[in-house]
Amino acid sequence: MKIIADENMPNVEVLFGGLGDITLVNGRSLSKEQLMDADVLLVRSVTKVNESLLEGTPVKYVGSATIGTDHVDTEYLLEKGIGFNSAPGCNADAVADYVFSSLSYLYFTKSVNWLEAKVGVVGQGNVGRCVASRFVELGCEVVAYDPLVNETVSGVTLTTLCEVMTCDVICLHAPLTHTGAYPSFDMINDEYVGHLSAGQTIISAGRGGVINETALIERFHALGGALNLVLDVWHEEPHPNMQLAALCDIATPHIAGYSKQGREKGTWFIYQSVCNFFDIPLKSSFSEAVSQGSICEIKMNSDLGKEEALNRAIQCCFDVARDSARFKYVMSSGEDKGFDWLRKNYVERDEFNTACVNHDQYTPLFCALGFSSK
Repeated sequence: MKIIADENMPNVEVLFGGLGDITLVNGRSLSKEQLMDADVLLVRSVTKVNESLLEGTPVKYVGSATIGTDHVDTEYLLEKGIGFNSAPGCNADAVADYVFSSLSYLYFTKSVNWLEAKVGVVGQGNVGRCVASRFVELGCEVVAYDPLVNETVSGVTLTTLCEVMTCDVICLHAPLTHTGAYPSFDMINDEYVGHLSAGQTIISAGRGGVINETALIERFHALGGALNLVLDVWHEEPHPNMQLAALCDIATPHIAGYSKQGREKGTWFIYQSVCNFFDIPLKSSFSEAVSQGSICEIKMNSDLGKEEALNRAIQCCFDVARDSARFKYVMSSGEDKGFDWLRKNYVERDEFNTACVNHDQYTPLFCALGFSSK
């Protein structure tokens, strides 16, 4: 079996090495010529998988180690009888960690007390539900907008997009769609953006193109800079709007889901799917495929107040400001590096769930954030 795999997928050679010959490729520049003797194609979100790429190749199965599928023409794969699977939910915890690391940064730099905020979440897929449930368990009021679902996690109220856009903290986790009854492209257009108020926080960690970037820039200036902006995804990836990035408190190169464990879980999910498709027995286990964290335990001073303790623990595990500073420096330095280089050379972080936090008073809140406890 010949396997072509994105070079940014972790553990590919470890998991798939026993299944056939593996060739690692640049997912962004992958061409049809590289697939002319391939049986299996393994990608991430940067590869457009469609008729143009696959027609005339012997590819029998496509696996995407990502939660989204907007880069894959699933109807074409179905028509041609090509097997397909993605990895829904593999990085939900990682994206939720990103959201709370961004909020902890805003707490320390702008005194944003997000624990007292009303939170709105756009999208109630695996990631949106994970983010919303953490806020609920932390005691926040949470509303969500998703016209494609009738119910969601306990404690979250489904409502209109208009109400969500009035919340103190707005988290965007919708997939990118251009067709159907509720296309998400430019869903948060200039009309919605134009009603944003001073002091609101926007965290966009789903797909670029859902929120109108031009309108966001105009509203930021109209409010005298009194918007808190966290953007991980961009409309014109891999060429982000650096005018907008300069206004962001946190700006990153689509790495919200790039925890070490999240990416490993994506590869593991696809490995299982490939084995099932070709009727091959599994030769590796989940525990062998997904790493433990490098920080086993975080000990907190019991004298710290609730907000201080929670925000400091978050920063111990994941300081998203590091990623933002690196992004802004590399993208504005004029060096021969860019968006994809940052993703390929990302300094991976561990998920909150790999670290144990114990506190005399606030252990349940740490667990609500996603940390483990003894």
